[in-house]
Amino acid sequence: MNIFTLSNLIAPCKKRFIGVLFVFAALCPLPYTLTPVPSLDAGVLAKSQMAEVTCAATKMQLFYYYLAPEHDPKLSDYPVKCKGATVNIKMPKWVETAVPVMLNNKVWRDPEEGEISEASLWQTPVSILYEFLELTKKTFPREEMGAEISPGLLVKEYADIRIRFQMSLDRLYRAKRYDSMNGRGRTLLSVFNLILKEMESISDAISSADQQRYAEAVAAISVLSQDSFSLLFRAPRAYSPPLMPSKAQQAILTAATVLGILLVFLSVRLYFIMNEEKTDKMVADYSTKVDKWSDAFSRQFIDIKVHYLVFIPAGLFALVGLLSFNLLVFVFMTVLGMFVGLKTPTYVLNSMKLRRGLKIDTQLMDALILLANALRSGLDIVQGFDMVSKDLLPPISDEFALVIKNYQLGTPFERALGGMEDRVSSKMLSYMIRAIVLQRQMGGNLTKVFERIVIDIREESKLEEKTKAMTAQQRIQSIVVGIMPWVMVGVMFVFQPDTMIKFYSTPLGMGVFVGCAIWIAIGMKVVSSLGKIKV
Repeated sequence: MNIFTLSNLIAPCKKRFIGVLFVFAALCPLPYTLTPVPSLDAGVLAKSQMAEVTCAATKMQLFYYYLAPEHDPKLSDYPVKCKGATVNIKMPKWVETAVPVMLNNKVWRDPEEGEISEASLWQTPVSILYEFLELTKKTFPREEMGAEISPGLLVKEYADIRIRFQMSLDRLYRAKRYDSMNGRGRTLLSVFNLILKEMESISDAISSADQQRYAEAVAAISVLSQDSFSLLFRAPRAYSPPLMPSKAQQAILTAATVLGILLVFLSVRLYFIMNEEKTDKMVADYSTKVDKWSDAFSRQFIDIKVHYLVFIPAGLFALVGLLSFNLLVFVFMTVLGMFVGLKTPTYVLNSMKLRRGLKIDTQLMDALILLANALRSGLDIVQGFDMVSKDLLPPISDEFALVIKNYQLGTPFERALGGMEDRVSSKMLSYMIRAIVLQRQMGGNLTKVFERIVIDIREESKLEEKTKAMTAQQRIQSIVVGIMPWVMVGVMFVFQPDTMIKFYSTPLGMGVFVGCAIWIAIGMKVVSSLGKIKV
């Protein structure tokens, strides 16, 4: 019986067995769903990439033995085969003098390992790199290396190596070994950080089954490892600290700065003397503004020296510029202080007027009820105003008393009410005044109008409270947008005052400061406007 006859006899049995399996699968479904796990195929590295891996592993092995307590004489001139070529690598001369010092320098203490030398701290990441490269060789095709393992099966090993490598770098950073190996430590740490990032890329490549990304990351680690080894043979970059001026030079610079500030004052004084007409005009304009501001504050029942509001901010800004001992910063802060000082009275006046209007709004409902009761009892509107000025508390009593006083001095009642409307920023008070003026001109039931205004005030207050609750996030965001940049600048000034002063004392730094202030103000305005709802 040949093989073809045997296969013909087995075929019906095979079909019948497969049918039984299908019936069993339909009656007894599996309780779990099997999902395929993505994995990389073995042999994803090209020969050129594998040559880089092999060469890097050999150099990391040499790197490790350079830091060992005893050097093999063969290491002084060791032949290394990389990329098909054999090169004799001579041990750097600094190793013979620097490594014994590093071995005796105990820079770390571990509860389990005890005291660890500086050389051992550097040996740890180098040995982990060698272990990583040797592990990566197993993913090369079998016919080349005698083994073949899929990178997807080495996820745990790669993760363990990455964690141990990161911990070894953390030890070096915490031990502050930047000047190790005759000043090569800082550059080596930078290269090792790049290697750590590529190790993270390997984990991502394995999880996403990206063969090309895995191969590129392995090649990058190999090249960076060889670069770290080549740093041992290069002269380290010499660090020259900045030259600090002597005490005599500092005294001369300070004297020159003070002289420059005095010259600025003298030049400004000379400018005003030479332009006397313009100066007189500027002083007259300023005096007019001061009179207007003083009158506006007095109308708010506030007695304040407007000159203080102008000159105190200007003086503070000028003092900050003077303490910087920089002529350009002093001029910039003085000009900025004068601008802020001239804007301060208007800002303070508007703020006080707004707050006073809110207080009057809270008292207006009681005043309207009192006015309505007075009208029902047979009194006129003027007598009702007099009752409010005597029975209620300031600030609404002050406003109603001022209206009565102006009326008694001969001012028409409607005009006195118009003055109160100009002084107080209140929408409901404006409604009340217009209702009174219309009633005195055309007649009508003023009591009903006051009752309706009271109802409107109650409903509007409820709606405003609701809108405040709904827009609280926008208002908080506007505050954060305005405050956080200045808080961060203040923190940077605390930790790096010299660097910050050096930057912001340049024209570029001043331009950045002004530009940021403008854009922050725009951002606050935009965010706060999003939370404003007109009722």
